Amino acid sequence: ISGFDIDALIDGGGFASFGHVTSYYNGVLATAPYELGSFHYTGARVWTNKPASGAMRGHGAVNTRCAVEVGLDEMAESMHVDPIDLRLANLLPPHSRTISGFRITSNGMREALERVREGSEWDSKFRQLPLGKGIGIGCGFFISGSGLPIHWDPKNFPHATVHIQVDMDGGVTVHTGAADIGQGSTTAVAQVVAEVLALPIEMIHVRSHESDTSPVDLGSYSSRVTFMNANAAIRAAIGIRDQLLKAAWEMLGYHPNVLVLNDRRIYYKHDPAIGVSYLQALHKAQADTGALIARGAYRSPPMGGVHKGAAAGLAPAYSFSAYVAEVDVDVETGLISCTNVWAAHDCGKALNPLAVKGQIIGSCHMGLGQVLTEKMVYGRTGHLQNANLLEYKIPSVHEMPHVEAIIVESSDPEGPFGAKEAGEGPLLPILPAVVNAVYDAIGIRLRNLPLTPDVVYAGIEKHLKKHGLDDAEAIASPRLKHGPLQKVLVARSDEHRERDRLRQRSEDTSAYVNGVLFGFDPDRPLAEQVEGWREADEPLPEQLAELGFAGRAWLKKEQRHMGGDD
Repeated sequence: ISGFDIDALIDGGGFASFGHVTSYYNGVLATAPYELGSFHYTGARVWTNKPASGAMRGHGAVNTRCAVEVGLDEMAESMHVDPIDLRLANLLPPHSRTISGFRITSNGMREALERVREGSEWDSKFRQLPLGKGIGIGCGFFISGSGLPIHWDPKNFPHATVHIQVDMDGGVTVHTGAADIGQGSTTAVAQVVAEVLALPIEMIHVRSHESDTSPVDLGSYSSRVTFMNANAAIRAAIGIRDQLLKAAWEMLGYHPNVLVLNDRRIYYKHDPAIGVSYLQALHKAQADTGALIARGAYRSPPMGGVHKGAAAGLAPAYSFSAYVAEVDVDVETGLISCTNVWAAHDCGKALNPLAVKGQIIGSCHMGLGQVLTEKMVYGRTGHLQNANLLEYKIPSVHEMPHVEAIIVESSDPEGPFGAKEAGEGPLLPILPAVVNAVYDAIGIRLRNLPLTPDVVYAGIEKHLKKHGLDDAEAIASPRLKHGPLQKVLVARSDEHRERDRLRQRSEDTSAYVNGVLFGFDPDRPLAEQVEGWREADEPLPEQLAELGFAGRAWLKKEQRHMGGDD
């Protein structure tokens, strides 16, 4: 792919809100997961006489993502190639940077695409189904937390702070200011603390609703809570673990490096019979210190940007998604029914697989509403005309398709035990997947969302009139006959698969680690704590001016494919 040129006009209502960030995200989050030769974006947010327009799930990325993914399908059709193969041949490798300078520390996009392709039986359905039935693909890319705090100076305050206290009976109380608003972050924090201390999760008690006793947290936004708060909790738990191991060292005479904490025991790793119970070590530690208390904090790793506003979009890690949607379209009425969705999301590491699948399925429900039924109708004075659930059509359980939620784990070195976000990114692909599936079903490109029956019916009527047809049943479904570029794309995809595999195995990722898991002090520069540490080389201005510049690999200045010249 030689480049993207995006022009976005955004209705901001009568208030500023997060408008500048929304406009920025509309551009930069549309580039990945693809390796681009160039990128140009123009975004404008205009004042209107409507209510406030602020951030919601998938902030600034949903609509532009739909436009990009539909555009890629149109490109694939004009080239006579399979749209999944077009995407597979142009994916960013792991341990690289996007063209806008975002650092990619892990990337499960290739696996996600391959799994939805296999699960949906794509190769036997795409452009082969009868009129009214279609299948479509859509991909997504989103942030795991914002590298720029919205409340205070990131140089002087951490993003998240956790305090842990161990009681006399061995119970662990975790104090955090992070609010669980339904995403399951409280459970995730309990899980990571239990993992570090090798305790049953029933012994972990999270207090996240007491502002007078909990440390400050930035809030529930930008898919940051589990990512940042769990990292802080891990560091605090490591502090407790170190105190327990020190007490066991004094009791057993073995250095903590050769002691193992497991199943409420601490024992010598070469002879498990030599050990003490968790409570014995706890009481020894409490006898020496009076209490077992530890604190942990998280601050995003050093990251910069040479682009205007770059800090707002930079994140410690990024998630990737690929969805295939299958639809039925009634050509007589324009009614669309989504029957099946295969949804693969790269969440790094699923700390709670059930919660991750719930996020994926919930995202499908929300996205189907946006693409098929939900529309805010305003009068001339800017007042909302359908502010009720009778006229604002949210899909019910009867309209929900079967969703096969597929978890892809790329294990990100920045995340808590490798985890990345799963709350907002899964929303992005469902819209373009449905739009592309509708085209596969009826061969008509519809460009106004939502695709309500009246919109679809009007599109069909226009198509019939243009082609001189009397009956909608006479519409010809699109078909695909592979052109000469298909073999080129498949060969390039195979080449890149091997490239990605080698990068996963050989790349030195030590500089990616944020330090939380290894006891580094977030308040001191890593250069003072890690021998040989250096910042990644940023692109030079003259490099950014080159049309074919696609970014440099993180740490290794490896020139990658530019503009599809091969």
